[in-house]
Amino acid sequence: MRRVLIGSLIALAYAAPAAAAVPSGFAQESYTSNELKPATGAAWATDGSGRLFVLRKDGSIRVVRTVGGRPQTQPGGGMTLEVSTFATEPAVHTSSESGLLGIALDPNYVVNRYLYVFVSVSASQQQIVRYIDVDGGTDAPGIGTDRTVIVANLPTKGGINVGGGLAIGGDGKLYFSIGDLGDGTGVDADLTSLASKVGRANLDGTPANDNPFNDGVGPNNEYIWARGLRNPFGLSRQPSTGKLWTTVAGTSYEQVFLLEARAHAGYNDYENNQPASYLAPKIAYRTNGTDTRNVASAVRAGGTLTVTTTTAHGFRVGQSIEIAGVANASFNGNVYVRSVSATSFTAAQAGADASAGAGGTAKTKDLGGAITRGTFYDGTAFPTEYRGNFFFGDYNTGNLVRAVLSATNEVERVDVWGTGFNANVQVATGDDGALYALGYTTGVLHRVSATTATPRLVVSNTTPHVLEGGRAAFTVALSAAPAANVTVTVARSGGDADIDVLTGGSLTFTPTDWQQPRAVILAAASDADSVADVTDFDVSAPGLATERVVATSIEANGPQLVLSTDTLHVPEGGQATITVAWSAALSRATTVTVRRVGGDPDVTVVEPATLSFTPANSKTPQTVTFAAAHDDDGIAGRAQIAVASPLGARALEVIEVDDEAPPPSPDAGPDDGGTQDASVPDAATVDPSRPQEPGPAPSTPDASAEVTSAESEGGCNCNAHGKAGSGALWIALGLLFARRRRASRE
Repeated sequence: MRRVLIGSLIALAYAAPAAAAVPSGFAQESYTSNELKPATGAAWATDGSGRLFVLRKDGSIRVVRTVGGRPQTQPGGGMTLEVSTFATEPAVHTSSESGLLGIALDPNYVVNRYLYVFVSVSASQQQIVRYIDVDGGTDAPGIGTDRTVIVANLPTKGGINVGGGLAIGGDGKLYFSIGDLGDGTGVDADLTSLASKVGRANLDGTPANDNPFNDGVGPNNEYIWARGLRNPFGLSRQPSTGKLWTTVAGTSYEQVFLLEARAHAGYNDYENNQPASYLAPKIAYRTNGTDTRNVASAVRAGGTLTVTTTTAHGFRVGQSIEIAGVANASFNGNVYVRSVSATSFTAAQAGADASAGAGGTAKTKDLGGAITRGTFYDGTAFPTEYRGNFFFGDYNTGNLVRAVLSATNEVERVDVWGTGFNANVQVATGDDGALYALGYTTGVLHRVSATTATPRLVVSNTTPHVLEGGRAAFTVALSAAPAANVTVTVARSGGDADIDVLTGGSLTFTPTDWQQPRAVILAAASDADSVADVTDFDVSAPGLATERVVATSIEANGPQLVLSTDTLHVPEGGQATITVAWSAALSRATTVTVRRVGGDPDVTVVEPATLSFTPANSKTPQTVTFAAAHDDDGIAGRAQIAVASPLGARALEVIEVDDEAPPPSPDAGPDDGGTQDASVPDAATVDPSRPQEPGPAPSTPDASAEVTSAESEGGCNCNAHGKAGSGALWIALGLLFARRRRASRE
């Protein structure tokens, strides 16, 4: 049976498009609702279910979905949306820039449904809180339960520069960012305070042991990972590398940094003038203005322009510079910086070899005065040259800025790409391959899509990171309506066999549902090494160009949860059991929860719903019993179960063997009145030190794969600059247009 929609749904009607402009070859649509403001953060559900989690400053977490499950234009334009309440924070301090601020989804969200938020709970404390998304990813929007504070006592003074950024790094750790609280707290070499820092935690909220300033019982704050940041409003993981970039609101310059462990960005001594021993920004622009330098000389040779300025210029590689007033007019015009020294820069410039003496100016572009969060475009709906580009917004101007990066992460060009995105606070890539942007004060949601007429496969999240022993998703759709059904195949084409397709290897699109993104679920096997696995997948269909997905594992070098089976058959009206244990001894006690996260509600956990493990009993299997209620629908229902703890999670599918229908598979074994499925090993024969690989059927790796090390260990609000015009910088993301298909019964 299909689950009834939980919670009241608010229908959002299409509103007249707001004034926004995008380049030729792209189209912009706009939607508006008071339910989308004041939005302070948002994130797509990473299971391909087509849900957007939106944070409101007042503490409400909303789920936004489309009606009909695909981005279908309605008569008269626009689309109807549904908004429901996911959860509400019980105590929120909302003064100035405080509030519910940041959001991130667990790297194994497909399995454990963990969602993290950053919230100001008082004028003196901020927290990172974890929720469980119950029933998310089915035909319902999801409800947040089991609120758990995992990091407490984060600093704030209840005013500006309070931070609030959250992101999951390519190492599977949870990163968070906090500003200088408006008064210089934690700046420079201060390692005792988390203010003016990016912190790094295990997914259970404890400090990562390998954090660079972790000194045990010493005075340092053990969470600190990077420092010297005035207000690192945005934390964005670069999909292709797993590295973190941060957008930092400044006093004189807006800056974008590629972060590394121990990085020191120099605040409050430096902004865009960091000495060699400090971290220099990849992108920088003058806050609410431009920089102009006088030209001392200009030389063009072999298509390369070298300009020397009379004083240090502070220009950045890739920055757009307008040269004007040089006596030889062939030098005048716009160029992009290719290399820099203190008082000179080079750029590509066509023209005959020439030289010019003193005279003229080199001037930067005015991009705005309050940088907000950004996203790396990781889809195939836009032209090829857009893949890997970094898009970010500026709150003051409503500019949408595009940075083109080289294969080595050097910035090649930075330009205003869109205008009129008023009060823009964040951009994000949707499952449909479009870019989305939302205004904090306007409640206007913009969707920017490519208008190319060339049919193509639309793949989003082309570089997924999969937690070892876990699962991750990417989505596939078509860019244009086909004349007949199209079958898309997803197959491993190279790399490590430890990552493979679990579901979605063959997808059929029809002339009516071609726009609806479908989820492809990948599973990464557990292994004993500490080397990340990389696997290539080809996404192909007849007559369309093949797209490539490159998946990378996140190493989980610690004890793993071991289930006696990944698929359990329960007779209708009966019961069946599994066992749960850890592959190696834990270093501290932990609780494992067993819960249904989707599928048939007739399947329930009988006992126990929680399991307690200690270092002493880590490898001792504990039994969990499931039941399937009797009904008369004649359908073999399926339920998705998460067996999860902060230290790891496994997925279990429970299949109801309906007494009015044939068994779900010929090898499922005879019903035994509620005991273990005959296809599953007896619990007493399962060796918990040999974790099974994720997949549609259980498997057992060699004993050499046993993990004996300690368990695996295991964003930010922009300020108002304290100046007129920047306002409270609240983020929100775009809208994901595809909702997951309704679950089928077999």
